[in-house]
Amino acid sequence: MKQRKIGWCATKFERFTYVLFFVGQLIFNTLVGSFILTYLLNLGVNEVLAGSILLVPKIWDAVNDTLFGFIIDKVRFRKGRFLPWIRISSFLMPLSVIFLFSVPKGLDQTLQCAWIIVGYLLWDTCYTMSDTPIYALSTSMTNNMDERTSILSYRGIAGGIGGLIASIVVPLLYGANGADLGWMLTAMIMSVIAAVCMIPVSFVAKERFHGEMEEEHSFREIFRGLLKNRNLFVIIAVKSLFLLTFTLEVLNPVFAQYVLGDETMGSLISMVISLPMILMAVLLPILCRKFDKVHLLLFFMIIFVVGSVVQYITGYENMPILFILMAVRCVGYGGFTGLSFMFVPDCIEYGQYVSGQRNEGVAFSLQTFVSKLNSALISTVSAFVIAAMGFRASDVTEQGKDGVWFTFTIFAAVGCVLAIPLLMKAYTLRDRDVACMISCNNGEITRTECEEKIRKGKKNERN
Repeated sequence: MKQRKIGWCATKFERFTYVLFFVGQLIFNTLVGSFILTYLLNLGVNEVLAGSILLVPKIWDAVNDTLFGFIIDKVRFRKGRFLPWIRISSFLMPLSVIFLFSVPKGLDQTLQCAWIIVGYLLWDTCYTMSDTPIYALSTSMTNNMDERTSILSYRGIAGGIGGLIASIVVPLLYGANGADLGWMLTAMIMSVIAAVCMIPVSFVAKERFHGEMEEEHSFREIFRGLLKNRNLFVIIAVKSLFLLTFTLEVLNPVFAQYVLGDETMGSLISMVISLPMILMAVLLPILCRKFDKVHLLLFFMIIFVVGSVVQYITGYENMPILFILMAVRCVGYGGFTGLSFMFVPDCIEYGQYVSGQRNEGVAFSLQTFVSKLNSALISTVSAFVIAAMGFRASDVTEQGKDGVWFTFTIFAAVGCVLAIPLLMKAYTLRDRDVACMISCNNGEITRTECEEKIRKGKKNERN
């Protein structure tokens, strides 16, 4: 990331603090998303009850994400539309996570469940308060498409690093085969590291562009404008389907502890999962300059499906093959994850083009909602599926291990299989179209000129 490229707006230090934020955010997201089910099982909560506990807060989540998106699109702080929310959440999120992982010993199971639900609700609200504004900030820091793509690609690297840190360090801290610090101290250590990464951007970044968002729109107008953005709903649905059965991260600690018999193996598996994702985040900007994002997304989804099937067939007894195939699957997952975040800014430009409204807050709140909803649902779904297939943490049998392995591999690819035809048939935006729409939205070309360029592009593609 050089200091300035032609047409780029943000400084190098701004971009650095923006990217650094995601290291901290993904530490929190991985700690809660990947380890909350293991935490509940360690507390003695049975699999079905654990899955139900994680599902309850999503009733609130269904309301707060979309509501918060509307609030962001309406509220104007004196010091910015997005940065104040980021600043507040960066201080509150560590406190909520520490609370979540600090269930006092000796509580009966009813009070344990209540504590977890309250803690999860607090964390969920803080996460929404950070996630929607930080993504919307990328459209306010710069109106340059290449710079946005670069920033969001580096965000993928940072997120991979944050997830890798949490995935490796947490099992080494909490478990009996590691430092045996317990969950509360582990949460405190990880929260301090994450907060240090998240706080700087709220004091360094600058909001430069809001475009049409400076006009006041009623909630009804915003909702109507959102309904016109068909491509946004398609890409949100594709991501939701993929993540709905993506069990790899949430079952990694369960697989390591209860199937392989050593929770510290989860750290090694997490490294194998994370490194291809970081590599893909580095390569994506180069690939996006050569290929359309839709074609790349389909390619990586197919890699994930094929890799999952092959891994199930080969089994987990041979560790080198286990790690190699895990890495292949995560090349597909890393490519999908990194690219999926780049589609929402494109859809925002499309939304402004067709309705005259950018609606960054609502658009990114839908992305946040899907990420968090699937994060909780996959824990619930994973718990229900492995329980249905005979797994019991209190008495692990060979049938139970086979059930975890099936859920870890074949079941993980089901959502991806369902999402592929939806992406192919329903998503109509292409990169060249978005570039034309940005020029039109910025007043550089007329709408007539934009329509003509889009028409010629589609004609050339058919030929």
